[in-house]
Amino acid sequence: KRFGQDILKKPWGIAVTADNVFVTDCDLHALLQFRKNDCKLVKRTGTEGAGEGQLDVPRGLCSDYNGDVYVADCRNHRVSVFSKQLQFKKCLASQQLNSPVDVKVTPDSVVILDRSPNCIHFFSRSGDLLGSCVTQGEDGTVYQPQFFCLDVAGNILITDSMRNDVKILSPSGHLIHEIGKEGQER
Repeated sequence: KRFGQDILKKPWGIAVTADNVFVTDCDLHALLQFRKNDCKLVKRTGTEGAGEGQLDVPRGLCSDYNGDVYVADCRNHRVSVFSKQLQFKKCLASQQLNSPVDVKVTPDSVVILDRSPNCIHFFSRSGDLLGSCVTQGEDGTVYQPQFFCLDVAGNILITDSMRNDVKILSPSGHLIHEIGKEGQER
């Protein structure tokens, strides 16, 4: 099956729910919803801009247990939240972010990867900043973070496209391990 054939220009992020596949497209400045069973486009939302529901280079995304979709809206310096029907709901963290590239949601927080200044930010579900950890330093600088995930222990795994490796950081941001580092046996 192919999603978005002849529709997508520069797909970037993807999130999957029981029935749908959501895709962000950087060139279209859009969030697209496809049915998982037949790959048909259900809905597209977003136009280039900074208004409510508009996107400017959307990157990573995820969905929460309610089906809401969170989009790292890179050039608008925020995370935009949409309902499962792709109705705009709210923006998070527009004052604290510079270049968000990925987002994850836990039961208690919204976790955002901000490529400049290479930070992971933790926000409450209502948008209050809970804390941040810098992903650069002598013990594991992340030069160009692209994507991340959280493991069950709360550790942060970040891809670094500049150093061509994956860093595993503790929840406070300390380096635990590097995967695929140049010079290591692969």
